[in-house]
Amino acid sequence: MDELTLLRRTRDDSREPSPEALTAGRAALLGRIADDGATDTTVRQRKKRRWMPRLTWAVAGTAAALTGVLVVGNVTMSARSAYASEMLRTAATQTIHYADLVPGSDQYLRSRTHARWGICNDTVCEPNDQILDVYMPADPEAEWVLYRDWGSIPGVLTGESIETARAVDGHFYDPEHSWVNVDYADIPLDGAAAYEWIDSQYSGGSASRDEDNFVRITDILRSGLVPASQRAALLDALSRIPGVTATDNVANLDGVTGVAIGRNEMLRAGQRQEVIIDPDTGLVTGERAMSGATFFGWGPNEEMSLTAIETTVVDTAP
Repeated sequence: MDELTLLRRTRDDSREPSPEALTAGRAALLGRIADDGATDTTVRQRKKRRWMPRLTWAVAGTAAALTGVLVVGNVTMSARSAYASEMLRTAATQTIHYADLVPGSDQYLRSRTHARWGICNDTVCEPNDQILDVYMPADPEAEWVLYRDWGSIPGVLTGESIETARAVDGHFYDPEHSWVNVDYADIPLDGAAAYEWIDSQYSGGSASRDEDNFVRITDILRSGLVPASQRAALLDALSRIPGVTATDNVANLDGVTGVAIGRNEMLRAGQRQEVIIDPDTGLVTGERAMSGATFFGWGPNEEMSLTAIETTVVDTAP
């Protein structure tokens, strides 16, 4: 007897499967056939499809977090800039009402700068204190006097640590340029016009146009000799430079506090230049430079230089 005949005989034909059993068996068989016929690529695609939603949500979460950081940063910077603009324009309004110090016929308007600047070599900078006294006579066309204590470095004119120079209209070092390097009468008395006046003189210097405008305005203001009306216009002009912010209660080198007006220059690794002003008079009482990154021994956000500026009327000059 062959095996096929034996198998048939052992089958019980009297017991037929139910329709439900047939349906369940057919479904199981088709499912197994589908799984056995699936290629590795198909399996990977299925796994990939299962992970895709998770990956998509993860990427979306990271993007949302980065967007949130940028949005918060932009909002914070906008708020700081708005505060600085409001403060500067308020200071400009106050300055117009300030009674300037006016020297008599035999007196001088003296601007004293006590500065702590760095002496740098190839690897490091060390602080060096200097004193600069500029004496402007009642008649600006008359002879001005500069007294300068260079501290631990030799002076430019004599090679000595102490220098005294005299020159008509403040042309101490260059017959073409005065100490203040501007005729105050040329400064427009309207803030917007003063900004346009400064911006129109841009010739490609500094790391950016905004930095150059900021530096040229603050160079004029830090002389300590600018009349109130022009000073007010320049403060208003500062408020129009993008990125300018304000920091309250900043002390100058002599410990006098004021509001620091500055901006971070991204093209200089975030280095920040500031002038410290008295918001009631608009006078610059000092300057400060803050590092943006590690530089010549300074860490991030460290003080690189600091000055104190004071304007008074005196009877004599050296």
